[in-house]
Amino acid sequence: MKILNLHGYHASAQNSSCLALEKQGFSVISPQLDYDKESPKEILMQLVQLYDSENCHAVTGSSMGGFFAFQVAAVKQCPAVLINPCLNPFQTLPEIGFENRDFIMQYIELFSNLSKLNLEKTFAIIGEKDTVIKTHDFLKYLLGLEHCVLIPNGGHPGSSLPLYEIFEDYAEEFFANNSENC
Repeated sequence: MKILNLHGYHASAQNSSCLALEKQGFSVISPQLDYDKESPKEILMQLVQLYDSENCHAVTGSSMGGFFAFQVAAVKQCPAVLINPCLNPFQTLPEIGFENRDFIMQYIELFSNLSKLNLEKTFAIIGEKDTVIKTHDFLKYLLGLEHCVLIPNGGHPGSSLPLYEIFEDYAEEFFANNSENC
């Protein structure tokens, strides 16, 4: 099974989730993205094309990559694993000094795609000590706790989460049960 993996803001394509998925035996496509230079709409278009051209079956994303993972999942109606996802980059990015208003307006526009996300095919891994993302309570409400793995001592970085163990326990069955017709 091939999975599109999306890294966080100013992070590496070879992130913790990529390495954990590869260790589980999944084929992982993990592009290096530049969220500062490419517009959100361009990034989404490129990711959907990459998903199709690589014949992916699911998408994962960490932090900012979680935002784009839910975007791809909404378009492709495929399974998604969101790891401490940044659901509202239009609010979070300005808080850390991001100043491109055109991009912020695109994030606001793209946020509406959340209504197209197949919640039954979406799973979240949440570090409960994440001090960067402030929308985890909303995500737990949206998905329901049955679609969330909560890590009590987990922080924001994927390296603070037991991703290998979580993927070992849940990923293969989750992806297999939800990737038909994608």
